[in-house]
Amino acid sequence: MKLVFINVLAIASLGMVPEAIALLPDYAIAQTSRPDAIARFSSNSAPGGTQASSLVIYELPPSPGTGTPNDQRTSGGTRGGTCKKTDRSFTALVPKENRKSLTTAEHPVFWFYIPDAPNDIQAIEFSLHDQNQNETTTLYRTSLQLTKTPGVIGIPLPSSPEKSLKLNESYHWRLIVNCDPKQTSENILELDGWVTRVQQSPNVQGVIWYDELTNRAKRYLLEPQNPEVKNAWVQLLKSVGLEELAQAPLVGLVSNSKND
Repeated sequence: MKLVFINVLAIASLGMVPEAIALLPDYAIAQTSRPDAIARFSSNSAPGGTQASSLVIYELPPSPGTGTPNDQRTSGGTRGGTCKKTDRSFTALVPKENRKSLTTAEHPVFWFYIPDAPNDIQAIEFSLHDQNQNETTTLYRTSLQLTKTPGVIGIPLPSSPEKSLKLNESYHWRLIVNCDPKQTSENILELDGWVTRVQQSPNVQGVIWYDELTNRAKRYLLEPQNPEVKNAWVQLLKSVGLEELAQAPLVGLVSNSKND
């Protein structure tokens, strides 16, 4: 966890689930609207079972000098504390290794577990940065408001061309949580990590993390009582060691009222 001082933006509003689903990128809607979408949930597992250990997350080969850390759960700070003393911390739903944090989408969705109720959080902000040739450019920044129910939320990257991810480039995301109006460093929590956009290819062996996570999340939002859909969600989280969040409420996607 990394503590920082930041001026937090005004809070936006969080839409209800039907509206939230409409915010999903086209690639996710296309994937999950296919008749075989549910069947494909288990197609990534080894024959004879759907154990989490058999689900393979596609990863890039090691590439020194990219400027991105390999491990997002330690020094990268993707697991932070909480505003109140709850059993779970703010958590990014990402693999431990940065090489597995991939997407084929120009406008992916970023998923986080929020353990605190809205009245325990002063403000929350998400931003995405393009770090190219030692220069940092803010691609997107938005402030958010949570629903009454703590749980897993998705933050979609807007579909405008200027917000799109470029192929084979890595982007640094940050989630800033302000727990107190005083905005002292002790009351600010930060999660940060990386995402890389790769070319969609039939030769890819394994699932692309951000694409698969959004795919399964959308299905779960549409069919929360379907045991096969729920199991697909649980198995995906288990595959990257996030089994403690498998039973957390899946709240939906957030809407934004102010962004850069």
